[in-house]
Amino acid sequence: MGSNQKKTPTFRREERSEFRTQLSELIARVLSWIVLLIPWPLRDAIANAMGAISYRSSTGYRSNVEANVSTVLGAEVSDAEVEWITQHIFRTNARNFSDLLTLTWRSPAWLSRATRIASGSFEMIDTERARGKGVIFVSAHLGCFDFIGQSFQARGYPLTVVTGRTTSRFVFDGVTWLRGRRGARMVEPTPAGIRHVIKALRNNECAVIVADRDFFENGHQVDFFGHPTTLPPGAIRIARDTGAPIIPLYTQRGKGNLHNIHILPPIYVEKTKDVDADIERGMEQLLPVLEEGIATSLDQWVMFQRVWPEMPPESIRIFPTGSPLESPLLEREAQALPEKRTGDDGTPPRRPGSETS
Repeated sequence: MGSNQKKTPTFRREERSEFRTQLSELIARVLSWIVLLIPWPLRDAIANAMGAISYRSSTGYRSNVEANVSTVLGAEVSDAEVEWITQHIFRTNARNFSDLLTLTWRSPAWLSRATRIASGSFEMIDTERARGKGVIFVSAHLGCFDFIGQSFQARGYPLTVVTGRTTSRFVFDGVTWLRGRRGARMVEPTPAGIRHVIKALRNNECAVIVADRDFFENGHQVDFFGHPTTLPPGAIRIARDTGAPIIPLYTQRGKGNLHNIHILPPIYVEKTKDVDADIERGMEQLLPVLEEGIATSLDQWVMFQRVWPEMPPESIRIFPTGSPLESPLLEREAQALPEKRTGDDGTPPRRPGSETS
């Protein structure tokens, strides 16, 4: 492969045990019930303690977060400031997981009370949907980003959420169940999953895509916070091909159970005969929005993989860079796995009568 060629994404399928999936979902359900019974002040204190423990024990992730924070803040930042922000990010991540466990059972009225629109409005979204081409929400791993899906789905927006796996399949299945229990359709970034996103947009529904990390390192070359890296152009490409507007948004954790949501002006991606130029112009519009959101809430940017790789990536990656699954042994095992049977949306077929809400 020439040095100036982009890598083609490789989608490895894996056999998925129905028993393992059911067990993962059962554990997620029971754990969410237990956590919901814990009073909020105690639950928050436990989450902060777990975040502190994770910060001390997860040396690899801590190094990744420190590298990301240092890159955003620049060379003048002190080690003490980087350490403080990194510790806060670990606590935020633990609180996010605690919230994910409980949000699935919250009523629409509770979610509405917990939502504060800090900028923009829902009317902006409704105006764009009135055009009949759907809406692509592009977000980042800021604040309790799972709150967006729970809150918007409860408000009546039909969502298709693209979610990539960076943990074991067992944990991922449980988290996916929690995220999709309210009705959002969860798809993985496979060709089948992306086709389902396009189908949803053509039905005037909404898609959710995070764009602050190129997990497969085959994305678009950009200068992000003044440093070269790649970011996924999928949202831009889909917007170009479907005519759907992109509405960037992100969350910030407020006091107590309050979540501030920033809904930013729409981005329209032009469609000409030059695909590369169209994507380049779209990325030029999206990048400043991502940078502003991250810079504003850097201590809540729960990104545990390196956004700016230390060295050029390998030609093919099995797992996202920085994932605990990334090792030569596991890569060899993944290569030996048979292909996974999937449905039209890129997810395994479910048993008849199984819960999908």
